[in-house]
Amino acid sequence: MMGKQKHITSFFNKRKEPEKDTPTSNGEKGPSNIQRTNDAIPSTEDDSIQEEVPASHNINIVDIGLNSLERDPGLRPPMWVYPVGKRDEIRRAYKILKVYQPRLKRYPLSGQVQHRRSFQCAWYDKFPDWLEYSPSKDAAFCLPCYLYYETPNSRMETFTVSGFKNWKRVNNGKDCAFLTHIGKGPCSSHKNAVQSFKGIRKQKGHIRNVLNKQSEAQIKQNRLRLKTSIDVIRLLTLQACPLRGHDESIHSDNQGNFLEYRKNLALYNKDVSKAIRQAPYNAKYIAPSIQKEILHIISCKIRNYIREEIGDSKFCIIVDEARDESKREQMGLVLRFVDKCGSIMERFFDLVHVSDTTAVTLKGELCTVLARNNLAIENIRGQGYDGASNIRGEWNGLQALFLSDCPYAYYVHCFAHRLQLALVAASRDVSHVHQFFSHLSFIVNVISASPKRQDELQTKKAAEIEFLLSIGELETGRGSNQKCTLKRAGDTRWGSHVYSIRSLIKMYDAIVSVMEKIKVDKFCNNHQRGDADGALDLMISYDFVFIAHMMESILGIADVLSQALQQKNQDIVNALKLVSTTKSLLQKMREDGWSNLVEKVGSFCEQHDILIPDMSAPYIARKGRARHQPDQVTKDHYYRVEIFIASIDKQLHVINKSI
Repeated sequence: MMGKQKHITSFFNKRKEPEKDTPTSNGEKGPSNIQRTNDAIPSTEDDSIQEEVPASHNINIVDIGLNSLERDPGLRPPMWVYPVGKRDEIRRAYKILKVYQPRLKRYPLSGQVQHRRSFQCAWYDKFPDWLEYSPSKDAAFCLPCYLYYETPNSRMETFTVSGFKNWKRVNNGKDCAFLTHIGKGPCSSHKNAVQSFKGIRKQKGHIRNVLNKQSEAQIKQNRLRLKTSIDVIRLLTLQACPLRGHDESIHSDNQGNFLEYRKNLALYNKDVSKAIRQAPYNAKYIAPSIQKEILHIISCKIRNYIREEIGDSKFCIIVDEARDESKREQMGLVLRFVDKCGSIMERFFDLVHVSDTTAVTLKGELCTVLARNNLAIENIRGQGYDGASNIRGEWNGLQALFLSDCPYAYYVHCFAHRLQLALVAASRDVSHVHQFFSHLSFIVNVISASPKRQDELQTKKAAEIEFLLSIGELETGRGSNQKCTLKRAGDTRWGSHVYSIRSLIKMYDAIVSVMEKIKVDKFCNNHQRGDADGALDLMISYDFVFIAHMMESILGIADVLSQALQQKNQDIVNALKLVSTTKSLLQKMREDGWSNLVEKVGSFCEQHDILIPDMSAPYIARKGRARHQPDQVTKDHYYRVEIFIASIDKQLHVINKSI
């Protein structure tokens, strides 16, 4: 790779715009941008040289144009007077003006009285490329030697500074002064100066300019390749996609997301395609180390942007830790603050590896991150964690350690996490609810045991939707009657439980049909048929259907609260109102929701041919009830609803009190 190598970070720095050409004194852009000072001669390479310059050569440098250059060789200053950086521009200007060859009617006579001689115009024709005449000094000069005579030299001074006027030596055969000045060898000083003078207007073809042009083209391609890599990495990281593949060799059919996206991007841009195709081995910008460096630079710039957003205002920290796939403990840090526009912002700030999860270690890593980004601990106005003992400990917990440094950094247990804990505790308090979710998980496992059962479930549901549309019981519209599957409830997110129950109710007939088919399938073993028979017995029982609808109604109310508590712009005042509203809805369901729930369950049972127990019969508690027989459990079901709602209400009361 040609040119000076730079660090990748310099690619992100804003380049300065080139300065524009300034017009000359006569309004045109001259070939030179030399600027004069009115009081002094410009500095030279050697102070002693400046002292030897005659007073007549003192110049006030302005923007030199073609009309401002001195034409008379006897009056113009030596080349070494001009700054080194401006000499090439002066040479190009004199090249445009050509040699100064005034043709006078009579030239002054000089020499001895008996043989007085003068300059002759015929000499111009013999030496047209370099010979000049100065009327002020009545002397001959050499323009190429003057232009490339940058340091004092007594051997070359005659035809550049003082001038030649011994006309007797001109027409002297082989000893002609002009021929002597030219020299005999091919590499004489004069011939070298003439060769440089002839090629001065061919600067584009000069080897130095050719190399510079090639270097600029190479730099442009390198920047384009680097920009392509940066854009692809930004896209993949924004979509949370992995960069590398299992096999990134040239012969691989799939080289990973990074290389495949890069090649696909080159298909739509000829310049990118050319830059990638002609990339040298050491400037492809695709190595894993380059990818990591680009990611590091992007992350640093994002953190700097977040830091500028915060400014000197107060902020809160939200921290949680978890293990990744490599079993390393990672701690995530989120900053919550109010920006300049008055909006509440939450920004993921950093991910730090911690050796252990003790409060001292966590605090040390957090302080390191905050100090590295010039965020003062004294500006913390809140701490948001989970309820782990190393976090919420009143004496040695993480929140206590920060409170000792900043008394205004109040600790708040995550409300969405507390709501999840409340639902878990409430479900464990009621055995029937706990058994229901165990049965639900069992049914999902039976259906999801093979792709064949999943396909059968989808086919049954599609046929059911088609039949309901034909009889007009379903309405058509964009986004309605979409294909769905039986969803599994997650252990850590109770919001997934309500979606699992809704998918079960929605696909109830299709699930029962698949279970009945598995139960009599000869290709299934006894274990599989037994599981399907047990899952079918659970599904067609009134208790299972009743608890499913009860939990769908209760968890639907709790899910609205859970989603609202997880919003980024949520504040503590609004959270208090949401908890109070949820308690009111649950209380209303306890007082007025019983009849609606029983009616809803009864309608569902009639629609799917499920036996409904006799609700008017007196309550008789007994064990070992016969399958499919009416069961006098009206009060039993009512108590289940009452107990579960009371348990949730108790947990919400604790949350409301802590707020």
